[in-house]
This record gives sequence, structure tokens and C-alpha cells, in this order.
Amino acid sequence: MRDLTELRTEIDRIDKQLTALFEERMDTVLEIAEYKTQHNLPILNTGREQEVIESCIECLHNRAYEKQLAQWMQQTMTLSKEIQKEYIASLQAEES
Repeated sequence: MRDLTELRTEIDRIDKQLTALFEERMDTVLEIAEYKTQHNLPILNTGREQEVIESCIECLHNRAYEKQLAQWMQQTMTLSKEIQKEYIASLQAEES
């Protein structure tokens, strides 16, 4: 068994990767917001959200994490919708 210091170092490495992926996802979310604005599409697409969650669950190697992954992805998509709303509001404020 690895010691606590080694395990924490591993968590730190993983968290840095997650942070980079989070930033990449949010950058893409802003591009989606721009597309939705230009095409008069709503931010919320419940069907798409469920597809994303199911697709991610299918990628799991350890199904014991299914519930937590679904919650994590749901929270990620909530944050994505929030940033889209903020971005669209800022565009609208610029236009006025």
C-alpha cells in the first residue's frame, strides 16, 4: 500500500488535470453559448444532459461510482448553464 504522502501527490496531479479539463470544457461551453445566441436556441436541453450523463456512465470501469459520476456531471452541467447565462447576459448588456 502507498503511503499518505504519495497518495496525496497523486490526488494533486489528478486535480491539476481536472482543472485543465474543466477550463477547456468551460471555454467550449462559451462557444456553445455564442452559437445558441446566434441561432436563437435555449440554454437548457434536458434530453442532451441525460445523454451526456448516460454516455459518461458507460465509460466507467467501476460501476460502483455510477451515482457519484451522475451527480458530478449534473453539477458540471449546472455550472455550464450558469456560465452560458452570464455570457449571454454580458452580450446583451453590450448591445444596450
